[in-house]
Amino acid sequence: MLINNQLAAGEYRHNYIRLAFILGTLLLFIGYIAVCQLFERGNHPASINGTIRPENLRLNEITPSDWVYRSLNALNYLWQFSWLLYSLTFIYRRSSTGYLYLSPNTLTPTFYVIYNLSFLIPAFWLIFLQETYLIWTWVIYLISFVLLSMALFIINNNVAINRKLYETEGFNRDIWCLRFFAQNGVAFFAAWTAIRFILAFDTFLQVFLGLSLATSGTVVLVLAAIFAITFFFIPNFNAALVEQCAYQFAPWIVFIFYFWGVVERNWVPKQATRNNIIAAIELAACVVSGIGALALFAIRYRTSKIDPLV
Repeated sequence: MLINNQLAAGEYRHNYIRLAFILGTLLLFIGYIAVCQLFERGNHPASINGTIRPENLRLNEITPSDWVYRSLNALNYLWQFSWLLYSLTFIYRRSSTGYLYLSPNTLTPTFYVIYNLSFLIPAFWLIFLQETYLIWTWVIYLISFVLLSMALFIINNNVAINRKLYETEGFNRDIWCLRFFAQNGVAFFAAWTAIRFILAFDTFLQVFLGLSLATSGTVVLVLAAIFAITFFFIPNFNAALVEQCAYQFAPWIVFIFYFWGVVERNWVPKQATRNNIIAAIELAACVVSGIGALALFAIRYRTSKIDPLV
Protein backbone atom coordinates (compact mmCIF):
# COMPACT_ATOMS: atom_id res chain seq x y z
CA MET A 1 0.00 0.00 0.00
CA LEU A 2 2.88 2.37 0.72
CA ILE A 3 5.21 3.45 -2.03
CA ASN A 4 8.58 4.70 -0.85
CA ASN A 5 11.06 3.67 -3.53
CA GLN A 6 11.31 6.84 -5.61
CA LEU A 7 12.98 8.96 -2.95
CA ALA A 8 15.50 8.05 -0.29
CA ALA A 9 14.07 8.16 3.21
CA GLY A 10 16.36 11.02 4.15
CA GLU A 11 14.92 13.23 1.42
CA TYR A 12 11.46 13.35 2.97
CA ARG A 13 10.86 16.53 4.91
CA HIS A 14 8.11 17.42 7.38
CA ASN A 15 6.26 20.72 7.22
CA TYR A 16 5.85 21.82 10.81
CA ILE A 17 3.14 24.37 10.05
CA ARG A 18 1.03 21.67 8.42
CA LEU A 19 1.76 19.35 11.34
CA ALA A 20 0.51 22.07 13.70
CA PHE A 21 -2.78 22.20 11.78
CA ILE A 22 -3.29 18.45 12.12
CA LEU A 23 -2.40 18.13 15.80
CA GLY A 24 -3.88 21.50 16.74
CA THR A 25 -7.25 20.67 15.22
CA LEU A 26 -7.48 17.47 17.24
CA LEU A 27 -6.60 19.28 20.48
CA LEU A 28 -8.98 22.16 19.76
CA PHE A 29 -11.83 19.77 19.05
CA ILE A 30 -11.21 18.01 22.37
CA GLY A 31 -11.46 21.44 24.00
CA TYR A 32 -14.70 22.12 22.12
CA ILE A 33 -16.24 18.90 23.48
CA ALA A 34 -15.15 19.85 27.00
CA VAL A 35 -16.83 23.25 26.67
CA CYS A 36 -20.05 21.74 25.29
CA GLN A 37 -20.24 19.16 28.07
CA LEU A 38 -19.51 21.78 30.73
CA PHE A 39 -22.39 23.98 29.61
CA GLU A 40 -24.80 21.29 28.42
CA ARG A 41 -28.05 20.85 30.34
CA GLY A 42 -27.25 23.32 33.06
CA ASN A 43 -23.95 21.90 34.29
CA HIS A 44 -22.77 25.50 34.29
CA PRO A 45 -24.58 27.12 37.27
CA ALA A 46 -24.86 30.51 35.58
CA SER A 47 -26.86 29.15 32.65
CA ILE A 48 -30.23 30.80 32.12
CA ASN A 49 -33.06 28.47 33.16
CA GLY A 50 -30.47 25.74 33.71
CA THR A 51 -29.87 25.13 30.00
CA ILE A 52 -27.79 26.32 27.07
CA ARG A 53 -30.54 25.48 24.60
CA PRO A 54 -32.40 28.59 23.42
CA GLU A 55 -35.29 26.42 22.21
CA ASN A 56 -36.05 25.48 25.82
CA LEU A 57 -36.82 29.07 26.82
CA ARG A 58 -40.25 28.97 25.17
CA LEU A 59 -42.84 26.29 24.63
CA ASN A 60 -42.62 25.04 21.05
CA GLU A 61 -43.60 22.17 18.76
CA ILE A 62 -40.28 21.60 17.03
CA THR A 63 -37.92 20.46 19.79
CA PRO A 64 -37.10 16.73 19.54
CA SER A 65 -36.86 14.20 22.36
CA ASP A 66 -33.75 14.43 24.50
CA TRP A 67 -32.37 11.16 23.11
CA VAL A 68 -31.95 12.93 19.76
CA TYR A 69 -29.56 15.45 21.31
CA ARG A 70 -27.62 12.74 23.09
CA SER A 71 -27.47 10.45 20.07
CA LEU A 72 -26.53 13.07 17.47
CA ASN A 73 -24.00 14.75 19.76
CA ALA A 74 -22.35 11.41 20.50
CA LEU A 75 -22.34 10.39 16.83
CA ASN A 76 -20.94 13.76 15.83
CA TYR A 77 -18.12 13.60 18.38
CA LEU A 78 -17.32 10.03 17.33
CA TRP A 79 -17.32 10.86 13.63
CA GLN A 80 -15.09 13.92 14.03
CA PHE A 81 -12.66 11.96 16.22
CA SER A 82 -12.60 9.17 13.64
CA TRP A 83 -11.38 11.33 10.79
CA LEU A 84 -9.09 13.44 12.99
CA LEU A 85 -7.37 10.33 14.35
CA TYR A 86 -7.25 8.84 10.85
CA SER A 87 -5.55 12.02 9.59
CA LEU A 88 -2.74 11.40 12.10
CA THR A 89 -1.68 8.35 10.06
CA PHE A 90 -0.75 10.72 7.23
CA ILE A 91 2.10 12.03 9.38
CA TYR A 92 4.23 8.89 9.02
CA ARG A 93 2.84 7.38 5.80
CA ARG A 94 4.46 8.43 2.52
CA SER A 95 3.73 8.62 -1.17
CA SER A 96 6.45 8.78 -3.81
CA THR A 97 6.55 12.57 -3.48
CA GLY A 98 6.24 13.13 0.26
CA TYR A 99 4.28 12.48 3.43
CA LEU A 100 0.57 11.95 2.82
CA TYR A 101 -0.49 15.07 4.68
CA LEU A 102 1.49 17.05 2.08
CA SER A 103 1.00 15.03 -1.10
CA PRO A 104 -1.67 14.45 -2.33
CA ASN A 105 -2.72 17.84 -0.96
CA THR A 106 -6.22 16.98 0.28
CA LEU A 107 -6.47 18.19 3.89
CA THR A 108 -5.25 21.69 3.12
CA PRO A 109 -4.54 24.55 5.56
CA THR A 110 -7.59 26.40 4.19
CA PHE A 111 -9.78 23.44 5.04
CA TYR A 112 -8.37 23.23 8.58
CA VAL A 113 -8.78 26.97 9.21
CA ILE A 114 -12.43 26.99 8.11
CA TYR A 115 -13.22 23.75 9.94
CA ASN A 116 -11.64 25.03 13.17
CA LEU A 117 -13.53 28.31 13.00
CA SER A 118 -16.80 26.39 12.58
CA PHE A 119 -16.59 25.03 16.14
CA LEU A 120 -14.33 27.60 17.83
CA ILE A 121 -16.83 30.42 17.21
CA PRO A 122 -19.69 28.52 18.96
CA ALA A 123 -17.33 27.55 21.80
CA PHE A 124 -16.31 31.18 22.32
CA TRP A 125 -19.99 32.19 22.24
CA LEU A 126 -20.89 29.59 24.86
CA ILE A 127 -18.20 30.72 27.28
CA PHE A 128 -18.38 34.48 26.96
CA LEU A 129 -21.58 35.70 25.27
CA GLN A 130 -24.48 33.26 25.20
CA GLU A 131 -25.71 33.97 28.73
CA THR A 132 -26.13 37.64 27.86
CA TYR A 133 -27.27 37.31 24.25
CA LEU A 134 -29.01 33.91 24.30
CA ILE A 135 -31.71 35.02 21.89
CA TRP A 136 -29.10 35.58 19.14
CA THR A 137 -27.59 32.11 19.35
CA TRP A 138 -29.20 31.23 16.00
CA VAL A 139 -26.77 33.63 14.28
CA ILE A 140 -23.79 31.69 15.64
CA TYR A 141 -25.22 28.36 14.50
CA LEU A 142 -25.90 29.84 11.06
CA ILE A 143 -22.31 31.09 10.79
CA SER A 144 -21.05 27.67 11.90
CA PHE A 145 -23.25 25.95 9.31
CA VAL A 146 -21.94 28.19 6.51
CA LEU A 147 -18.33 27.49 7.53
CA LEU A 148 -18.93 23.73 7.72
CA SER A 149 -20.58 23.84 4.29
CA MET A 150 -17.47 25.55 2.93
CA ALA A 151 -15.23 22.94 4.59
CA LEU A 152 -17.42 20.18 3.12
CA PHE A 153 -17.11 21.66 -0.37
CA ILE A 154 -13.32 21.84 0.00
CA ILE A 155 -12.89 18.25 1.18
CA ASN A 156 -15.28 16.91 -1.49
CA ASN A 157 -13.49 18.83 -4.23
CA ASN A 158 -9.99 17.91 -3.04
CA VAL A 159 -10.79 14.20 -2.81
CA ALA A 160 -12.19 14.30 -6.36
CA ILE A 161 -9.17 16.20 -7.70
CA ASN A 162 -6.63 13.92 -6.01
CA ARG A 163 -8.43 10.61 -6.56
CA LYS A 164 -6.23 9.59 -9.49
CA LEU A 165 -3.10 10.42 -7.50
CA TYR A 166 -4.20 8.17 -4.66
CA GLU A 167 -4.95 5.37 -7.12
CA THR A 168 -1.63 5.80 -8.94
CA GLU A 169 0.28 5.68 -5.67
CA GLY A 170 -1.62 2.61 -4.47
CA PHE A 171 -3.68 4.36 -1.79
CA ASN A 172 -7.10 3.27 -3.05
CA ARG A 173 -8.37 2.52 0.44
CA ASP A 174 -7.58 6.04 1.54
CA ILE A 175 -10.07 7.43 -0.97
CA TRP A 176 -12.82 5.55 0.84
CA CYS A 177 -11.48 6.39 4.27
CA LEU A 178 -11.51 10.08 3.39
CA ARG A 179 -15.02 9.80 1.98
CA PHE A 180 -16.45 7.83 4.89
CA PHE A 181 -14.64 9.48 7.81
CA ALA A 182 -13.78 13.03 6.69
CA GLN A 183 -16.39 13.84 4.05
CA ASN A 184 -19.32 12.21 5.87
CA GLY A 185 -18.05 13.46 9.21
CA VAL A 186 -18.08 17.10 8.10
CA ALA A 187 -21.44 16.57 6.34
CA PHE A 188 -22.91 15.14 9.57
CA PHE A 189 -21.58 18.11 11.57
CA ALA A 190 -23.04 20.56 9.03
CA ALA A 191 -26.49 18.92 9.04
CA TRP A 192 -26.64 18.76 12.85
CA THR A 193 -25.58 22.43 13.06
CA ALA A 194 -28.35 23.33 10.59
CA ILE A 195 -30.85 21.67 12.94
CA ARG A 196 -29.44 23.55 15.94
CA PHE A 197 -29.80 26.78 13.94
CA ILE A 198 -33.49 26.27 13.22
CA LEU A 199 -34.19 25.23 16.83
CA ALA A 200 -32.62 28.44 18.16
CA PHE A 201 -34.34 30.45 15.43
CA ASP A 202 -37.77 29.34 16.67
CA THR A 203 -37.17 31.06 20.01
CA PHE A 204 -35.99 34.20 18.21
CA LEU A 205 -39.18 34.25 16.13
CA GLN A 206 -41.34 33.99 19.25
CA VAL A 207 -39.46 36.35 21.56
CA PHE A 208 -38.02 38.99 19.21
CA LEU A 209 -40.61 39.02 16.41
CA GLY A 210 -43.66 38.06 18.44
CA LEU A 211 -44.78 35.13 16.30
CA SER A 212 -47.15 32.61 17.82
CA LEU A 213 -46.04 29.12 18.83
CA ALA A 214 -47.82 27.57 15.84
CA THR A 215 -46.56 30.11 13.27
CA SER A 216 -42.93 30.03 14.43
CA GLY A 217 -43.03 26.24 14.44
CA THR A 218 -44.32 26.14 10.88
CA VAL A 219 -41.64 28.56 9.68
CA VAL A 220 -38.92 26.47 11.32
CA LEU A 221 -40.26 23.19 9.92
CA VAL A 222 -40.29 24.73 6.43
CA LEU A 223 -36.65 25.73 6.94
CA ALA A 224 -35.86 22.19 8.08
CA ALA A 225 -37.49 20.85 4.92
CA ILE A 226 -35.41 23.22 2.78
CA PHE A 227 -32.20 22.01 4.41
CA ALA A 228 -33.20 18.36 3.96
CA ILE A 229 -34.17 18.91 0.31
CA THR A 230 -30.89 20.71 -0.34
CA PHE A 231 -28.84 17.86 1.11
CA PHE A 232 -30.80 15.41 -1.02
CA PHE A 233 -31.13 17.15 -4.38
CA ILE A 234 -27.74 18.84 -4.73
CA PRO A 235 -25.69 15.63 -4.33
CA ASN A 236 -28.12 13.50 -6.35
CA PHE A 237 -29.19 15.73 -9.22
CA ASN A 238 -26.36 18.21 -9.74
CA ALA A 239 -24.25 16.58 -12.47
CA ALA A 240 -21.05 18.23 -11.22
CA LEU A 241 -21.51 16.84 -7.70
CA VAL A 242 -23.00 13.40 -8.32
CA GLU A 243 -19.63 11.64 -8.35
CA GLN A 244 -18.16 13.74 -5.54
CA CYS A 245 -21.12 13.13 -3.23
CA ALA A 246 -22.13 9.62 -4.30
CA TYR A 247 -21.05 8.16 -0.95
CA GLN A 248 -22.26 11.03 1.23
CA PHE A 249 -25.06 9.63 3.38
CA ALA A 250 -24.50 11.09 6.87
CA PRO A 251 -27.00 14.01 6.66
CA TRP A 252 -29.89 11.56 6.28
CA ILE A 253 -29.12 10.13 9.71
CA VAL A 254 -29.43 13.62 11.19
CA PHE A 255 -32.72 14.54 9.51
CA ILE A 256 -34.43 11.20 10.14
CA PHE A 257 -33.40 11.27 13.81
CA TYR A 258 -34.54 14.88 14.16
CA PHE A 259 -38.01 14.51 12.64
CA TRP A 260 -38.48 11.19 14.43
CA GLY A 261 -37.67 12.92 17.73
CA VAL A 262 -40.03 15.84 16.99
CA VAL A 263 -42.93 13.51 16.23
CA GLU A 264 -42.22 11.31 19.25
CA ARG A 265 -42.02 14.25 21.66
CA ASN A 266 -44.88 16.41 20.39
CA TRP A 267 -47.45 14.11 18.80
CA VAL A 268 -50.73 13.89 20.74
CA PRO A 269 -53.06 11.15 19.44
CA LYS A 270 -56.41 12.48 18.14
CA GLN A 271 -55.27 16.04 18.88
CA ALA A 272 -52.48 16.50 16.36
CA THR A 273 -51.71 20.10 15.52
CA ARG A 274 -50.66 21.50 12.16
CA ASN A 275 -46.98 21.34 13.09
CA ASN A 276 -47.33 17.78 14.39
CA ILE A 277 -48.70 16.75 10.99
CA ILE A 278 -46.02 18.68 9.07
CA ALA A 279 -43.25 17.03 11.13
CA ALA A 280 -44.77 13.58 10.51
CA ILE A 281 -44.95 14.26 6.77
CA GLU A 282 -41.34 15.44 6.76
CA LEU A 283 -40.26 12.33 8.64
CA ALA A 284 -41.97 10.12 6.06
CA ALA A 285 -40.50 12.21 3.22
CA CYS A 286 -36.99 11.85 4.67
CA VAL A 287 -37.34 8.09 4.95
CA VAL A 288 -38.64 7.84 1.37
CA SER A 289 -35.94 10.21 0.10
CA GLY A 290 -33.26 8.21 1.90
CA ILE A 291 -34.51 5.05 0.21
CA GLY A 292 -34.60 6.93 -3.10
CA ALA A 293 -31.01 8.11 -2.63
CA LEU A 294 -29.98 4.52 -1.92
CA ALA A 295 -31.78 3.35 -5.08
CA LEU A 296 -30.08 6.03 -7.17
CA PHE A 297 -26.75 5.00 -5.71
CA ALA A 298 -27.38 1.35 -6.61
CA ILE A 299 -28.37 2.24 -10.20
CA ARG A 300 -25.34 4.47 -10.70
CA TYR A 301 -23.04 1.90 -9.13
CA ARG A 302 -24.31 -0.90 -11.39
CA THR A 303 -24.03 1.28 -14.50
CA SER A 304 -20.49 2.40 -13.51
CA LYS A 305 -21.43 6.08 -13.31
CA ILE A 306 -19.66 6.41 -9.96
CA ASP A 307 -16.40 5.01 -8.58
CA PRO A 308 -16.65 1.33 -7.66
CA LEU A 309 -15.69 0.33 -4.14
CA VAL A 310 -12.28 -1.29 -3.93
